[in-house]
Amino acid sequence: MKIFTTWAVAAAISAVTLPAFAQDTKTIRVGSWLPPHHLIVSGILQPWATAIEEETGGSLKFEIMTSPLGPPPAQFDLLLDQAFDVGYGVSGHNAGRFTMTQVMDLPFMSPDPWAGSAASWLTYQKFGAEYGEHEGAHVVGLFTHSNPNINMAKGRVERLDDLKDKTIRVGGNVTGRMMSELGASPVQLPPTEAQTAMSRGVADGITFPSESIDFFGITPVISSITRIPGGLYTDTFWVAFNQDSWDGLTDDERAAVEKHSGMAIALLAGFAWTNGDIVGEKKLNEKGVEFIVLPEEDVAAAREKLKPLEAEWIAQADEKGYDGQQILTYARDMVENYRADKEVNAVK
Repeated sequence: MKIFTTWAVAAAISAVTLPAFAQDTKTIRVGSWLPPHHLIVSGILQPWATAIEEETGGSLKFEIMTSPLGPPPAQFDLLLDQAFDVGYGVSGHNAGRFTMTQVMDLPFMSPDPWAGSAASWLTYQKFGAEYGEHEGAHVVGLFTHSNPNINMAKGRVERLDDLKDKTIRVGGNVTGRMMSELGASPVQLPPTEAQTAMSRGVADGITFPSESIDFFGITPVISSITRIPGGLYTDTFWVAFNQDSWDGLTDDERAAVEKHSGMAIALLAGFAWTNGDIVGEKKLNEKGVEFIVLPEEDVAAAREKLKPLEAEWIAQADEKGYDGQQILTYARDMVENYRADKEVNAVK
């Protein structure tokens, strides 16, 4: 267990000399592979950590690391190896490892980061204990990013056919498969290499939310952006404690973490990605980037072409002994409950 203990000595009361009181403070190291100003760190992890610190009256102190100990795909193994107490990562960075948890990565599952994040957590909370995909860790949160667009440096994607023979940078295994099914050639690269890749013609475009285009400095090479109504795909992020570190907390400390985790992390993600996209799109509009909306008939065609991914996921779930259709239906029901564009207080 990698929790480190420091001692805070209480001040003397009034002018009377009394024995010093000590408070046991546990420092929780949080592994991070993103810069401190990225919205996942500043908009999700930091508020989460601060809320828990306040809830525990200082018995827990979170230290978010500013230098990565390894690349993004290594984060879960680093967590298991106790390189840090808490970690986070993208489920799709480890192909085949978190298949069941990645239900929200399937095509057109997440219409917005509020619905996607809430549904990812609630579905995992209901079924995840059966999966065993995070053995050695204690998952405290799942969330998704906002709707991605097809961001092009070369060419324009007005219709689905325009993707044919285009090389598109993707971030995860499921997204890569989607691009292949839609006629593009996917290439998996770190986001930090995306601008260079597009500048040199290695990639024609990239699938990314507007926030990420701005954050990773890709805006200068983007000429057009195609929106796909309904949300073509999303990535599922996990936040977890090393199991030994979790077991080393007191009951009260675990209760404080749980109070500010789960759906609270999902809400933080909804805020962070929504606001991040507003900033990113402002920068893109200032540059004069053209925004295109994929026509409704092409969206329908994309849904049809990508149906095999859903069928394959259900088959994989069934092979593992789970009711894949039940899990998928529940996830979709949760999306409908939490989607941001849901009409309320409206007379039909």
